[in-house]
Formats: sequence, C-alpha cells, structure tokens
Amino acid sequence: MIVAIRNRLVHAYLGIDDDTVWSIIQDNIPELLEQLLAIKAQQAREQ
Repeated sequence: MIVAIRNRLVHAYLGIDDDTVWSIIQDNIPELLEQLLAIKAQQAREQ
C-alpha cells in the first residue's frame, strides 16, 4: 500500500486528489504507526 501511494505521489503529482490524500492520512497512517511502534517494541525486547 505504501509503495503504491508513493508511486502515485511521485509520478502523478498533477493528478492527485487532495481528498484522497487526506483520506489516506486519516485512515492509513494511524494503522501504519501502530504497526511501526509494535515492530520497534519487538526489536527493543530482542536486544
């Protein structure tokens, strides 16, 4: 999902819909943050 968003932003910057970007920020970023924090905590426990 992140790669697809990155590709869309990089290669179609003139055709980006602001509402779509805002929706991604609201819906997907919190979930991604939770996953990243879980990975970070797991790595800290392994060290």
